[in-house]
Amino acid sequence: MNYKFNYKNTAFELFKLSFFFLYSSLAGIVNIIFTVAMIALIYARWDDATDLLRVVLVIAVLFFVLFQPVIMYSRARRNAKTLKELSLEFGDRGIAVEVEGKREYIDWKKIKAFKRFPGMLIIFTDNTNGYILTKRVVGDNYKKVFGDISEKIKR
Repeated sequence: MNYKFNYKNTAFELFKLSFFFLYSSLAGIVNIIFTVAMIALIYARWDDATDLLRVVLVIAVLFFVLFQPVIMYSRARRNAKTLKELSLEFGDRGIAVEVEGKREYIDWKKIKAFKRFPGMLIIFTDNTNGYILTKRVVGDNYKKVFGDISEKIKR
């Protein structure tokens, strides 16, 4: 196996990653339950509600449906501006990483974990840091590439 990718993650890719992590966590489940409950409450009590309560209910729903994703995307845009062009080279013995002319080698044994999301693979070098590979970066053959890399990490 030998793959090499030169890329810089986009704001939308960082947003998708944040969105996946949020909605696969307990906080995401609470967000979904709260939103559904607010919509049910609006549906059931709209005619009985005062104008102030209607405004509060609509704002509560909009927070999770509109405001939170907009805030997440603006944060992703800020983070994307700080990212540098990255080169990842995957080989049989590990990963070679190059950023701004600085090169580092990471043995497969030092990779902590990986996580797959639709069209995305995150390779964790420790509990909080890692590298994001996306379908855009890898190309149409991304399922095979993600599978090959995942197999190396599992060993």
